[in-house]
Amino acid sequence: MKRRGIFSVLIVLTLALGVAIGTVVSERASATQDGPAQLQIPSPVELSNGFGAIAEALGPAVVNIEVVASRSVGTSAQDFFDQFEDFFGDPFGLRPDVPEPPDPPSIPRQSTGSGFIVDPEGYVVTNNHVIEDAEEIIVQMAGGDEYEAEVIGTDPETDLAVIKIEADGLPTARLGNSDAANIGDWVLALGSPFGFEQTLTAGIISAKGRDAPGSQFQSFIQTDAAINPGNSGGPLVNMAGEVIGVNTAIVSDTRVFAGIGFAMPSNVVTDVYNQIVTSGRVTRGWIGIGYRDDAALLEGVGFEPGEGVFVAQVFEGGPAEEAGFEYGDVIVGIDGQAVGTGDILLETVVAREVGSVVPFTVIRGDEELTLEVIIADRAESQPTELTDNAIPRPRRGEDAESRLGIRVQELTPQIRTLRPDLEGVLIGSVESGSVADEADLVRGFIITRVNVGRQRFEVIDVASFREAEAAMSSGDRIALRIVDAQRDFESTFVPMQVP
Repeated sequence: MKRRGIFSVLIVLTLALGVAIGTVVSERASATQDGPAQLQIPSPVELSNGFGAIAEALGPAVVNIEVVASRSVGTSAQDFFDQFEDFFGDPFGLRPDVPEPPDPPSIPRQSTGSGFIVDPEGYVVTNNHVIEDAEEIIVQMAGGDEYEAEVIGTDPETDLAVIKIEADGLPTARLGNSDAANIGDWVLALGSPFGFEQTLTAGIISAKGRDAPGSQFQSFIQTDAAINPGNSGGPLVNMAGEVIGVNTAIVSDTRVFAGIGFAMPSNVVTDVYNQIVTSGRVTRGWIGIGYRDDAALLEGVGFEPGEGVFVAQVFEGGPAEEAGFEYGDVIVGIDGQAVGTGDILLETVVAREVGSVVPFTVIRGDEELTLEVIIADRAESQPTELTDNAIPRPRRGEDAESRLGIRVQELTPQIRTLRPDLEGVLIGSVESGSVADEADLVRGFIITRVNVGRQRFEVIDVASFREAEAAMSSGDRIALRIVDAQRDFESTFVPMQVP
């Protein structure tokens, strides 16, 4: 009996030891097992609760904006012929001899947008297009209270505006750092689409740095969070509850959301807001140049893409001309900081204080220069600075034999009479299919300079052009400075590669 009990105890101990050993071996095998890690399904409750918490915290600071503006109505026969003449003139004498009509009547136009409070004393950020031409602006709070608002300042360049209501102790939205936002981040859009106040939609950041045509200062965050008419001016919010953008526009054939919406980044909003509440307006620096940073042209003057910005135009009487800039200079630095693209040049210049003196590092041929520029106010200067200069697209030339596919000749007496100060050679013909033909050079263009890498050859006659041509090797990137006598002698640089 005693032996049977001892035997039973041994069996139990053996089984226990086996289980323990098996467990250890199993854990070791699991820890060292090759292959992908097991996927985990996140809790949908956590994400949902995050959305709800943000909406609850931020919602009171998001407002509905109702605007009453006026627009003219009415048309007449006179209006029709005015529009006709804009396109065709009046070749057949069809314009009726009727007196000028009185000013057309106007009717009130009502629209709805969104905004958000950023200061407890009643300062509200919204879009400029929401309150543009407003005769009356009513701000409705989340709780239903309404206030009449005044415009503190607007910035059409970024489509932003600041308005104010007479109240204090208001809930506010906190602006975040839009540069820290990443593609794929969750975002929420709050506003009043189609007048439905306090509407919340969710999505992700689809892209960053989306440029808007027609403006140099509208570079958007793209999102697929639903944005519709009425959302304009409302906040785009990250998962920390911070505003990282102002919902501004959509791309859609139907004028309703189609998966692509745009928000102005909060870092731009912060700068514009601070300037408006301080001075009532936004100032941006201006130096009076046009620029190009396309790779082919930079390579033609001896620079790699990203090494500098080509000065393609110097405005008469502007700060750059007074500082000594010349057409064809390459800007490589501003105040000790490298400048490799037009975007960096633009951002740096517009951010400088008006009236400040800023050193620019410029390459002119093989020479490095430092030019001191007094920054001017963009709003008080020419509005078309710092833009690309289009190369004309003229007709094709005729056959000719030349290394570049062109035949050149001395300037004609007629050209010398029109422009006695102009030196160069006239393109007499362009060989079909040549590199010159592919670069859209045509008969009648005037060559005044040839850049072979960083070597600059001023062209004053055929002999000097041949000297420049002799310095070329097959595969070289070059750039010709071209003057078009048919277009008021405007000039541009044309890049090409030597065959």
